[in-house]
Amino acid sequence: MKNVQPDTMAMVITQEHEIISHEKAFVKMEAGCLWVYLLENDKRVGVAYAGPSRFAVDAIAETDMGAMGESVIGSLDGIQLFIGLSSLENISKSAESSDLQNQGFQDIGAFTEDIEVTIKDHWNGDDKKTTIDSKEDSKILFGKDSEKTKVLLVLSEEKGLVFTHGKIVYVIGDDNMVSVSKSGVVITNRDGKQLIVGKGGIVGLDNLLDIGPIVTKSVAGAMKGLKGLKSMKPMIHSMGYSPYENVDDFDWKD
Repeated sequence: MKNVQPDTMAMVITQEHEIISHEKAFVKMEAGCLWVYLLENDKRVGVAYAGPSRFAVDAIAETDMGAMGESVIGSLDGIQLFIGLSSLENISKSAESSDLQNQGFQDIGAFTEDIEVTIKDHWNGDDKKTTIDSKEDSKILFGKDSEKTKVLLVLSEEKGLVFTHGKIVYVIGDDNMVSVSKSGVVITNRDGKQLIVGKGGIVGLDNLLDIGPIVTKSVAGAMKGLKGLKSMKPMIHSMGYSPYENVDDFDWKD
C-alpha cells in the first residue's frame, strides 16, 4: 500500500497565490485552482493541485562575456505535486461540482484518481514507499508545463534553489552558483569570480582552478532542503530530473 495519498476533500482557491517565492523564481496559482492535501499516514506533507498557474525563473548570470543563461517563463499544465507547508486553506473554500468541472473533472473521485496516477508515476513507480520528512522552509514542486516539459523547482532551508526545465539546469548554493543552458555553463564562486564555458571557448580558467569542489559545494548547498526527503532520490532519477550521475555524491547525510 502506498503511503502518500490525496485527501478526499477538495478545495478551490479564491484569489491568486504565490505557492513558491524566491528572489530568482516564483510559482503562482490563479483563482479557481483546485487542490487537495497530500497525506502521509494522515499527516499533511503537501498539496496536489490542478488549474491555471504559471512559473518564472531568472536563470541568467551576468558575465564578462555578457549574459549567460536565460529567463524561463511558462504555464503549468495537469496535476502539480507540491511538497512543503502552504497557507492555501486561508484563501480557499470547499470545492463544488462546478469547480471540479471547470478543471475538467466529473467529480471528486475523478480528481483524486488522477492525482493517484500522478503520484504512482512520479514517486512510487518502483513499488517502493516514499517517506517524506521535509523541513519547515523546504519546498519542492514537481510538474509539467503546457508543452509537457518536466519542471522541478526546489527551494531549500537556506534559500538555495535548484531548477530544471528540459535541458536547463540552474543551481544556487550558499555562496556559489552553477548555471547550465544552451548558451553555455557558468560557475561563479563567492568572490564573484567566474569560469565560463560557451561558444567562444573557455574564459576564467585561472580564476577557478579547483572546479570540482566548487560545483559539488554549490549543488550540495542548494540540495540541503532534500535532507528529509532521502527516499525520494530514486523518484527524482526516475522522472529524469537529475542532471548528475549520482545524487549520493552530494550532501544527503543528516
